[in-house]
Amino acid sequence: MITKIFLLGVLGIVIALLLTTDYVQPIVNSFYSLLPFLSSSIIGTNVGKLLTKSELAQHNGKQGSSIYLAILGDVFDVSAGKRHYGEGGGYHFFTGKDATRAFVSGDFTDKGLIEDTDGLTHSDILGIEEWNEFYKSNYKHIGRVIGHFYDKNGMPTEAWRKFKDQLKDAKKNKMSEEDDRNMFPPCNFEYKQDWGRRLWCSTLSGGVKRDWAGVPRQYFQPGKSEPRCACVRDKGPPAGSEPSSVHSNRGDLDNPLMKLYEGCKENSFECFFKE
Repeated sequence: MITKIFLLGVLGIVIALLLTTDYVQPIVNSFYSLLPFLSSSIIGTNVGKLLTKSELAQHNGKQGSSIYLAILGDVFDVSAGKRHYGEGGGYHFFTGKDATRAFVSGDFTDKGLIEDTDGLTHSDILGIEEWNEFYKSNYKHIGRVIGHFYDKNGMPTEAWRKFKDQLKDAKKNKMSEEDDRNMFPPCNFEYKQDWGRRLWCSTLSGGVKRDWAGVPRQYFQPGKSEPRCACVRDKGPPAGSEPSSVHSNRGDLDNPLMKLYEGCKENSFECFFKE
């Protein structure tokens, strides 16, 4: 047993020495050069070319060059949309760089045309993902830009992994908000000059089709700074309760998050607010 352990130790030392020799090093380097292609099976996208930021900047449509832009580190050839992305086009400021943040921030200054996604809202993160899918569907994927989202081997950086976590949270939040909309559908809204506004509930208010109409209430959602108008049940069990449960047959009228609009009748399906 001791002999075997000794031999394994010697073998390990020999292998380590071999890996540092000029003969073996090219083989090791060749393996590392394959990492970008191996990573495609991990990330789900073909890596393609790896461009530095300076190389990407050269593809701005000037002097007949092709037109590239990047989002989330993915580089796309948008030359087919030269009218929009070429010089003088409405989206030319996106070309030759990764301006991920600007796709949702609307800040097209030098300070805003950056990759960083820190501090963005859930809807912003979902918006970036939608833009990325748009370019994947409509333009040729060239490769990746080395820097914020991918390293020199085309492998994801910590920033890329952080964005994926942000996206996961955003999708979870979207599902939660959709459930909330179905439970407390938004009110219908109408405004007429010199008359005022009207809020009302129907079986299709807020785009949510159901078999009850409900009544308008100010809904103070946890985590939201302003209330929204929600249609709440005015009879039967509270939302989320079993139909067979013991209840007062007042629906969600007694929900502490719901408040009656001033000047609106408690059981009316509509509220008027005159100017």
